[in-house]
Order: sequence, then C-alpha cells, then structure tokens
Amino acid sequence: MSSPPLIELRGLRKSFGSTPVLHGIDLQVQDGEFVVFVGPSGCGKSTLLRCIAGLETISEGQLLIAGQDCTHAHPSQRGLAMVFQSYALYPHMTVAQNLSFGMRMRGVDKATREAKLARAIQTLKLEPYLARKPGELSGGQCQRVAIGRALVQEPKLFLFDEPLSNLDAELRVHLRVELAALHRELGRGMVYVTHDQVEAMTLADRIVVLRGGRIEQVGAPLELYHQPANAFVAGFIGSPAINFLDVRCRGGEPRLAQLPGGPAWPIQHPATEGQALRLGVRPEHWQWLSADAPDALPATVSLVERLGASSYAYLDSRWGRLCVQGPADLAVQVGEAVGLKPTQAPLLFDAESGRRL
Repeated sequence: MSSPPLIELRGLRKSFGSTPVLHGIDLQVQDGEFVVFVGPSGCGKSTLLRCIAGLETISEGQLLIAGQDCTHAHPSQRGLAMVFQSYALYPHMTVAQNLSFGMRMRGVDKATREAKLARAIQTLKLEPYLARKPGELSGGQCQRVAIGRALVQEPKLFLFDEPLSNLDAELRVHLRVELAALHRELGRGMVYVTHDQVEAMTLADRIVVLRGGRIEQVGAPLELYHQPANAFVAGFIGSPAINFLDVRCRGGEPRLAQLPGGPAWPIQHPATEGQALRLGVRPEHWQWLSADAPDALPATVSLVERLGASSYAYLDSRWGRLCVQGPADLAVQVGEAVGLKPTQAPLLFDAESGRRL
C-alpha cells in the first residue's frame, strides 16, 4: 500500500473577517518534492504557506500531514520548519547560539544537539561565522543561518517564505544554487513561496500558480511553459513574458488567426469563424523578415538589449509592443523597420475566458 502524501490540502479556505483570501485549495505535496507557490502580490501564496505552518488558522477545509489530520494542530506538533523572509534571528545571540537555541528550549540532549549542529555547520559552510552576531553578517550569511536553524530541527518538510527577496541579484543566484543542492542532499520535502517566476522555474519539481486565492495550474516548470492552462499562466511563466496579440478566427482549411488590418497565420485548433482569440508567441518563437514580406507583421525596433549570449529586441507595432529573442550579434538597429512571423504554431487562448484552446 502506498504511503499518503506528505501534505494534503482538502478544500482549504481562509478568510480574514468577512474577506475571503483562499477559496477552496486542493493540493498534494509528496515526500521529497520541491514545490513552489508562485503568483502576483496578494494572490494568497504566503497565507497558504502560513496555514500549512499553523501560523494562520484555517477557516474551512482540512490539512493532513503524513495522513494525520493537523488542521488545528499547534505549529510545534506539525514537524515542519519555516524560514522567513526577514531571517528572524536573535540579534543578541551568536550564530552558534541562534542555531542551537530551539534545540535547547526543547530539551534536546547535548550530544544530539552537537551532532545536529555540526551537520548544519558543515552543510551550509558556517564555520567562520559561529562567534559572530547577526549584525556582523551579510544578508546571504544571515539567510544561511536561518536555513541552518531550520535544518537542525530535521523536519518532515521545510517551508520557505520568499527567503531570497531581500538579497542582491548575484547573491540570489548563488543561494538558489545552494538551496537546490541542499534539497538534493537532504531528500526532504520543501515548499517555497516566491513572486519571482525565474526562481520557480529553476528550483521547482512542481509549480503551483495562484491568482486571487485560487490555483490556476499545477505542473512541472516546462509543462507550464509549453502547455499553460490559460493566458494568465502563459503570461506569468517565462521571462521575458510571452507576446499576446488579439486576433479573430478566419474559416477555411487551415483555420487562420487574422490580425485586424494585418497578416493572417495558420492555427491548429478548429476555432469557430469570427471567434475572438488571443495569440501567444514566446520571444524565441519569432522569425525575422523584411518589413514588406508576405504574411509579415510590420514593426519598428525601439530598444535592443544585448546580454552577451543573446539579445532581446523590443518592437512597436500597431498591435502593441513585442519582445523578440535573437542571437548575441542580432543585426538590427533602433528605428529600423522589420517584419515578424511566428516560427511555430502559437499558443491560442479564448479571448473571453482566457482558457487555452
């Protein structure tokens, strides 16, 4: 008989007073899985994490941990450890004292305490900082101490609430690599909240995309990138963001997506004649043409970002601004008139519901 999910949410709802924030969340997290909650500010991702941790009461529904009903269990009884955005370290204690404080309060014997402490110190490379206090550490060092404090608890599941958002770009990349390595080494489940979809794409086994307190889609990073359930997921996953164009279906074989007053391109879905659609084209899925080429969308280059390995061109057209990926030596200039055409079948969404067709 297979073991139950590590975490299972059944119809979980959360309201603050008369204001509903989470609207019936159903989700399973398996043991050893790295799951990332992602979405815009105010979508409910941190509230959902705090409900799992026991820091917020659940208004309706059920939370099961390893098959046990923990809906109203005290946080200390859930076997979970949380790492906060603000580090939450004791400023008057040294790193060593911060790491061992929780174990001392729980009455863990000295030998066990020292063994767990040694493992955390080695795993996170904290040896040089043990005698320092938080005020003497960088942001990245403080975050590693906060992770170490969670690590010594040997929890069933680690919870991370936007742990890298206070760090500079270079340090975020560095700690992202460290977190991924830590997950592989420990083999423990992790649930991670971020507003940064790049973090989500690079860290997650599965991504949970939230909007307005509801789950829009759950899936592996590349599944969400190539097969988004709707226009919201397609627009949120991917950097730079997908290009959207408002079109109408034109009948015939094959069906065509007709830009108003512009070119028409074949589509693979049998949409109905005249149906309003949104066409989604990723920046890397455009072909460069001359401005007067047949079936080309005419546009004017307004900015070129040359990033070393690749370039991104931003173009203005009568149908909106577009972003197109090109090679490092992309041979276009600001002000140049060009033509564009999708290189593969674009993603197609119903204009009214946003659902992918």
